[in-house]
Amino acid sequence: MTELSNPARSRALLIGAHEFAHRDLESLPAVARNLARLAELLRDPSVWGLAADHARVLSQPGRDETLEQVARLAEEAEDTLLVYYAGHGFVHDVSNELYLALPRTNPGRLYSALRYQDIRELLLSRHSRARRKVVILDCCWSGLALRGAMSATSLGPKANIKGTFVLTATSETRTALAPPGETYTAFTGELIQALEDGIPDAPPLLTMQTLYEHLHDSLVAKSRPTPQQRNGDTAGSIAVARNRYRPPVVVTPPTADPPLSKGRRRRRTITAVSALLVAALGSLPVILNLTLGGSSGDQGPKIRVKIGVSAPLSGEFGELGQGIKNSAGLAVKKANDEGYVDGVTFQIESLDDKAEPSTGQQNAATLVADRSVVGVVGPLNSGVAQDMQQVFHDARLTEVSPSNTNPDLTLGTRWSDGAKSRPFDTYFRIASNDMVQAPAAARYLYGSDKRRKAFVVDDKQIYGSALAQMFTNSFRAEGGKVVGTSHVNIGDKDFGAMVGKAQQSGADVVYYGGEYEEAAALSKQLHGANPGIRLAGGDGIFDTEYAKLAGEGAEGDISTTPGVPLESLASGKSFISDYKKAGYKMPYGVYGGYAYDATWALIRAFKLGVRLNSAHELPSTARKDLLAAMPYVNFKGATGRVAFDDYGDELTQTVTVYRLNNGSWEAVPAG
Repeated sequence: MTELSNPARSRALLIGAHEFAHRDLESLPAVARNLARLAELLRDPSVWGLAADHARVLSQPGRDETLEQVARLAEEAEDTLLVYYAGHGFVHDVSNELYLALPRTNPGRLYSALRYQDIRELLLSRHSRARRKVVILDCCWSGLALRGAMSATSLGPKANIKGTFVLTATSETRTALAPPGETYTAFTGELIQALEDGIPDAPPLLTMQTLYEHLHDSLVAKSRPTPQQRNGDTAGSIAVARNRYRPPVVVTPPTADPPLSKGRRRRRTITAVSALLVAALGSLPVILNLTLGGSSGDQGPKIRVKIGVSAPLSGEFGELGQGIKNSAGLAVKKANDEGYVDGVTFQIESLDDKAEPSTGQQNAATLVADRSVVGVVGPLNSGVAQDMQQVFHDARLTEVSPSNTNPDLTLGTRWSDGAKSRPFDTYFRIASNDMVQAPAAARYLYGSDKRRKAFVVDDKQIYGSALAQMFTNSFRAEGGKVVGTSHVNIGDKDFGAMVGKAQQSGADVVYYGGEYEEAAALSKQLHGANPGIRLAGGDGIFDTEYAKLAGEGAEGDISTTPGVPLESLASGKSFISDYKKAGYKMPYGVYGGYAYDATWALIRAFKLGVRLNSAHELPSTARKDLLAAMPYVNFKGATGRVAFDDYGDELTQTVTVYRLNNGSWEAVPAG
């Protein structure tokens, strides 16, 4: 069974030369654009999801720098290593070997260029830990006079590396192209399009063989140079990209048959200013051309269609819940004001779940019983969602959470063993799941903060336990050592014994899976015993109260949160402006933008899949029709591109890392 190359254990090196000192070497501005866009795509979680420092770009490099990076990444990568080169290429007139141009290459002295054989030998070296390699060559030969033309040379057996897939832009005797006026080179442009838009009729994961066959057919059809490939062993099955293709939705006229027949726990978190660590919000394919003003005018009496909201509207998390409710209401108001669905007025039906699973389950039953409710936004907490899912599933009522992060909700309880299975097809979420948070924290703590020994603690709850286990696995994968584990109970205040245990273990970081109250008390006692130790956690500790409770010693503590800060996005700024203009008393909070987008996802799915009957009434199949349309929802929302994968997870999985500074959570710069 084909599996995506593990992003945490894989690496990519993108090498390119586009400006040259020698007068005989033509500039290739498209190459610089090749590198930039390929790096964005490989880092995009909807494509591969490499961390920024795991997909490295070498633009205008020297020979030694290039070979050093190849050697370094060949040692770092345990799963797949991808090496890409774009620029001019040459054939040595004696050895017939391929040489790759660098900025200071002299075509008459090829020792000033990069010999491909040197890259090959590094990949074959006993120091290389990568079990699979992908080499992509989009290179030119400057001896051809055609403006904008490029050529590759005879790679033959020299390119064949055991366990490696080698993909080249041309055959051994033909030129490749950098067409004047085009954004990318011909070959890489086609590759970029395949990664951006996906490939119709291809499986969910794009293997190198699938990519090659698609590139071959596409380029030949355009009368462009024919790409070539060679692979050793079963290298053709290497997958480094998800297939982002989504079929276009055809909206059937009212007289035809119904159009569509086929068939995200949150915890406690407050607010802060942030920045992206795993940057992944690249451009996704726009599949649906949906606008906010789709009405052709009033067509008679409007029916009222409800969207349920279940969130804690009172108690400890009442402010967060009110932000979710208000943001959902803002989306409904906008849809109604602009007549987004002819003949329909949407309204919010909100219920207080008090962040309690049993109450959430009661809310689910209440919403199901109201036949005018066609979808539900919420809940805030993963534990509450777990008790609601079955109720909604049995009634075929679509649920979209703006904040749940527990992977079990979409991937089943055996996802950590590689056995992913979607428990309920009625459940979707906008927030990234915890599978993104823990690796991001581990990567930052080990790579940037230079922490090597972790003591891992959880609060025995669903969220905390899962997060702690994922961090344990991720920190070890980065090269760190987990020197001890422990557990706490909700409400515990005295952590003296645990602090002593962590001290004795030699830990330089304590990772806490749980909420901010216990985490803050633990942090205060930890730093009282050892000021140099770090406490880190997930979004459960990302709270304005954390710094107050933890005290001055908590400076430098780390938290992660799913998603991207609204303040950093133009679409997010627009939402913030609209929210303020609406005059809500409660702040929109961390999850307001996500609740807004969750509501819009339901509204858009309603427009796509539900048709009012001849009596202008809500059809009995409305819930099923809306659910059938959910996989086709794809739009630019307040939080970025909104679309769902086959498990109901947000297609773009992003996470932000924060550090406590002067009593406030501040973003850690990306990279």
